[in-house]
Amino acid sequence: MTFLDTSVIIDFLAGDQRIVSIVKEILDKEDVKTTTINEYELLRHKTKIKKQAAERFLSGVTVCSFDREAAKRAAILFEELQNSGTMVNENDLLIAGITLAHDEVLLTRDQKLVKIGKDKIRSI
Repeated sequence: MTFLDTSVIIDFLAGDQRIVSIVKEILDKEDVKTTTINEYELLRHKTKIKKQAAERFLSGVTVCSFDREAAKRAAILFEELQNSGTMVNENDLLIAGITLAHDEVLLTRDQKLVKIGKDKIRSI
């Protein structure tokens, strides 16, 4: 399965044809997942219409939680980034930790995330 980051989901819901095409291609082959962190980011929209669109999308995908294994993976990433003098925001570390704990690929539009995920985080 493939995890979708908030940036990809937002562009999908906005009807970005490139992203819609990529997500549909993935859905033809497999189910998609996202994380509770992405869920939080999507549901904090100020407009009712965007919240409703996010809720409809989330009801059709698997949403994985931040658990102990994800915490361990996120902590390892944090340490690696700290040692290299590079850092990303906390939510991105948690999302990456969940993705790595599930040994899946995360699709994102955030270039900073790609740097921390080696081959498990891909930019589209």
